[in-house]
Amino acid sequence: MLLSNFSIRNFRNFLQVDIPLSGNIVILGENRIGKSNLLFAIRLVLDPTLPDSARQLKMSDFWDGAAPDYGSPIEIHLDFAEFTTDFGLLALLTEYRVAGDPTIARLSYIFRKKADVAGIPQSSDDFEFVVFGGGEESRPVPSKVRRRIAIDVLDALRDAEGHLGTWRGSPLRPLLEDAISSVTREDLAAVAADLDKATKTLEAFPTIKVLENELRAGILHLSGEAHDIDPRLGFAPSDPLRLFRAIAMFIDGGKRGIAEASLGSANVALLALKLAEFAWRRRKNERNFSLLCIEEPEAHLHPQLQRSVFKKLFASADAAQALIVTSHSPTLAAVTPLRSIIQLKGRNRSTQAFSLANLPVTSDELDDLENYLDATRAELLFARGVIFVEGDAEEALVPVFASALGQVLDDLGITVCNVAGTNFGPYVKLAEALGMPYAVITDWDPLDGAKQPLGKKRVIDLWSDVLKVRGQPPIHPAQRTAWEALQFVSFASTWAGAGIFLNEQTFEVSVANTPSLLKPLLDILDEQGFGSTRSTRIANWRAGSAPVDASQLLAMVADIGKGRLSAKLAKKAVGLAPPDYITDAIRFVAGRVQ
Repeated sequence: MLLSNFSIRNFRNFLQVDIPLSGNIVILGENRIGKSNLLFAIRLVLDPTLPDSARQLKMSDFWDGAAPDYGSPIEIHLDFAEFTTDFGLLALLTEYRVAGDPTIARLSYIFRKKADVAGIPQSSDDFEFVVFGGGEESRPVPSKVRRRIAIDVLDALRDAEGHLGTWRGSPLRPLLEDAISSVTREDLAAVAADLDKATKTLEAFPTIKVLENELRAGILHLSGEAHDIDPRLGFAPSDPLRLFRAIAMFIDGGKRGIAEASLGSANVALLALKLAEFAWRRRKNERNFSLLCIEEPEAHLHPQLQRSVFKKLFASADAAQALIVTSHSPTLAAVTPLRSIIQLKGRNRSTQAFSLANLPVTSDELDDLENYLDATRAELLFARGVIFVEGDAEEALVPVFASALGQVLDDLGITVCNVAGTNFGPYVKLAEALGMPYAVITDWDPLDGAKQPLGKKRVIDLWSDVLKVRGQPPIHPAQRTAWEALQFVSFASTWAGAGIFLNEQTFEVSVANTPSLLKPLLDILDEQGFGSTRSTRIANWRAGSAPVDASQLLAMVADIGKGRLSAKLAKKAVGLAPPDYITDAIRFVAGRVQ
């Protein structure tokens, strides 16, 4: 089974969101954007430990922009799919199937003004909540459903040591209770006798005996005989049936207690035990489906441990459980399957959610994106805007050029994404799906003869990808023909409004054709110690007695290496104006982010 869709109306910082889901869920976003609120919304429907007093919300839980008469209720709807092959789930959810689609079961929570309250409500007493299924209030969701389809939350401020050390709430408790049930009373009594013998040996030490007597006398003095608890120092309770409660988890081969483990190690142990508890509850037929919510694991796990733990958790396929993780860690985002990602962003006094569950990419494109994010720049998923470029040279120089224009990209939350080629399609689809402002900087790449420039087809095909993500009709053949007939200046100006910026040839040629950048470029070429022919050519370009020849320039650049040239130029170009098309691209994204 999987949670296939999640919608919220009018709740806290969410005016209205509909979030398609696919398997595990990783919610990314800045602080105070509503990640914890989203988790609490799920708990209102599913959490078996949440009392009705917590489900009776307050007036302050309505969206800040709600109408003053509170006429629009708070609504939360969870849709489940792929449950029909599990007969237990089918029996549990069949009553809650959505009319018209028997493959979807819906569980809902609504908090609304009471029908008999006239005018503006004065307190939360004027409201009521209802939890139901199948879109029909006549189908209430009993506690049995919440016990069998349950959510467990490890909050951001969790105390792993406390979770593991407290018997009542420890995930180790049901596992031990089950394990000890197969041990006979006689065997437990024998162990208790051995421990009692060890305890008496301990008590025989004079200093221990003195300490015990002092403690007993002190407690008796304060409480009096009627309330005396008759304390003893020992290793474990002497009652055989309570003996196993003293069993605890130790580390380093049993040499140290869990309290001495690092914070990260204790959290890994807690996660492992929670998953073991879920598996045990399924085996015992206590639960059919479990959601484990983990808030901000990066607060407790260092980057390498994040990668190790969550790579394995995401890779383990289990139809009976799913993870919901909130995070602002690029390390964790880098190993997250792309379709599991939900990004939260604040817009127009409300938080909006952008899901990648239905990102329209092929399997190869999905692999490309995940490999890119894993190996290099998962920070793209946290950016406020992005500039896509073809290669290393632009990646190195665009931030320098932006600073020269008074636009510091890091301060604006804009990242430069080097796609290492011209296959912009998957990356633009990603930016579109995340609602992220973006610009594409690409080359016209003219070809000899009558063939169309490569850049022309590239841009038109890219726009076709954009329309697909936006759910708009494909490009009409007549429109494509009209675009293909345009020359460079008209074509480039047509696409600048869509965030696609072209230069007339290639990046290095554009640098040479930019007056402010020609001198530092020629200085770098001079430093290479080329032969007399090339040195003379460079001198003529510097003197202006001959125009820069594109093919000869690119031959020199190839000998130097584009990456090496860009690194050198980045140092010399500080404060210098960039080519116009790069200026336009930077200002396009910066203006939309600001």
